[in-house]
Amino acid sequence: MSIFRCIDRRFETGEVFIKWDESSDDEWLLLIYIKNNSPDEGIVIEDKTNPEKNFSHEFKNVDIFKASDTMVDSLTQLIARKRAKNDN
Repeated sequence: MSIFRCIDRRFETGEVFIKWDESSDDEWLLLIYIKNNSPDEGIVIEDKTNPEKNFSHEFKNVDIFKASDTMVDSLTQLIARKRAKNDN
């Protein structure tokens, strides 16, 4: 299994994304950005870790730990699915 790569483009595009190392940048798994470029509106996490369901989560600034937990849960579930697939 490949490693995850975190690409920080906050200064160029206002985005941070996580992808498989060998994947192109447009094939991200998680995309994180500030909603409407306004920190007061919170952050958005676009989640494509499950190919059957793509999600968009919105969090207020005070919910940063909830946002972090959501990302970790998504990536953990992705790894579990990959491992289960490889075991079969």
